[in-house]
Amino acid sequence: MPQPQLGSLDFIARLKPNELALIDGDLRRSWDEWDERACRLASFLRDRHGITRGSRVAWMLANSCCYFDLWFAMQKLGAAPVSVPYRLTGTEAAYIIDHSDAKLLLCDAELAPKLAAVREQMPKLADDAFILAGDPARAFDALPRAISLEAALREGSPERFFLEKPNQAGAVVYTSGTTGKPKGAVRELAGRDPDALRHYQRGMTMSLGFMPGMPDVHLVTCPLYHSAPPVFANMAQVMGGRVVLMAKFEPEQALAIIDREKVTSTFMVPTLLRRLVSLPEAIKQKYDLSSMQRLITGGAPCPIDLKEKVIATFPAPCLYEFYGSTETAVVTVIKPDEHLKKPGSCGKPVPGAEVKVLDDSGIEVGVGERGALWVTNPMLVSGYHKNSAATEQASRDGLFCVGDIGTRDADGFFYIVDRKNDMIISGGVNIYPAEIEHELRKHPAVYDCGVFGIPSDEWGEEVKAVVQLHPDSVCSEEELKRFIDDKLAGFKRPRTIEFIRELPYSATGKLLKRDLRAPYWERAGRSI
Repeated sequence: MPQPQLGSLDFIARLKPNELALIDGDLRRSWDEWDERACRLASFLRDRHGITRGSRVAWMLANSCCYFDLWFAMQKLGAAPVSVPYRLTGTEAAYIIDHSDAKLLLCDAELAPKLAAVREQMPKLADDAFILAGDPARAFDALPRAISLEAALREGSPERFFLEKPNQAGAVVYTSGTTGKPKGAVRELAGRDPDALRHYQRGMTMSLGFMPGMPDVHLVTCPLYHSAPPVFANMAQVMGGRVVLMAKFEPEQALAIIDREKVTSTFMVPTLLRRLVSLPEAIKQKYDLSSMQRLITGGAPCPIDLKEKVIATFPAPCLYEFYGSTETAVVTVIKPDEHLKKPGSCGKPVPGAEVKVLDDSGIEVGVGERGALWVTNPMLVSGYHKNSAATEQASRDGLFCVGDIGTRDADGFFYIVDRKNDMIISGGVNIYPAEIEHELRKHPAVYDCGVFGIPSDEWGEEVKAVVQLHPDSVCSEEELKRFIDDKLAGFKRPRTIEFIRELPYSATGKLLKRDLRAPYWERAGRSI
């Protein structure tokens, strides 16, 4: 009789059916209960909508167990989930859903009116291809042929089943590019060396302090539509651990959960870490944090002063930082005992990964010299969906580059010294100025504009726009903000808009955005 693959979610569900798998507020779900829900949802998707190996299913959910129901169901079918941030506008979300060729969408019921307003922009989805999580009562007014998640689960079969061969569909995660339109990073593992994959996955988990036979209690603090949070949650789960969900991050609540649930690992972007360590000492002292073994950070540079505060807050050495991206997965890791020895470093490559620092000609530079970071590992994305030009631009001889600039020291530690051209990282979220500039330029008074990140104590960076108006045109900051209000998600909108007489350009006509950006960062004493 076939058995689930060692280390799969199905394997763990059979191994420890009565142990806790998911904690979401007052909801506590065992592995067996989770397995049944996943089988019901998977059979519904298969029998009602024809979802099979390689099919794409989009999801647009706030943090909840509904995400994990879908994730487990996708594993059983060999299908590929497509993440759609719930904070996007309807038009932004519809572009991703349609461009990805998703056959179905699972979304929170409260998002139904927003999606119904852009229904014509998702022609590939049938009217009954919407599943609504949460209370769908009024949502059916917007999407009358949708079905609630609970109704889908009732229609599905509880009979247990699993995928007998490895799931090679991966996932599709959209990340914006220089054109302003999101790019779908596709990770398909078909045809890749299974031994190399296992070596890399084992090396990555061990580099981050996860050890087989040591079940984890993992706290999810960041939105699951980001690429990193589900990776670390799944890492804990396939080792038999449980996941504790936060719907929204609140620093003291996070400390209370760590104390109450004896959390052993979590992932937090630096913005969340700063909010946590900035709590008054009297509040931090109320909670027992000694269970924490792996506090992982990444997604944006973590300044050494913040690292020092984290180290002082937690009793045991537990801070790990990684460098990677949606396209490359985890590339380097710096461990708890290395932060103060190598301040500013993002660590060494994990086993199975390779990093090269190359100049513009593709020649590897020496120790201490700056260059673009080109990386390879068995988990690199296959490329960008329907965007061969972007794939070719980022690829070279089996290596992949997302545009980060770095150096390597004599001990093999890497340092990020600059980032992708123009990209803003605010609160760990990638924001691409081209998309914002595109919307600002639609205003009839705007001649040209530049959008960039400026220092923010709370978010790391915040979005700023500098605008040049047409001669004799008049426009206020408030008017421009109102103009883009319904075109961009809130986190993308500029906090401040400044008007100047003339924007700086190079001899070739390129906007010298670095000149606009530099004064703010010089005053802050840092460049990223």
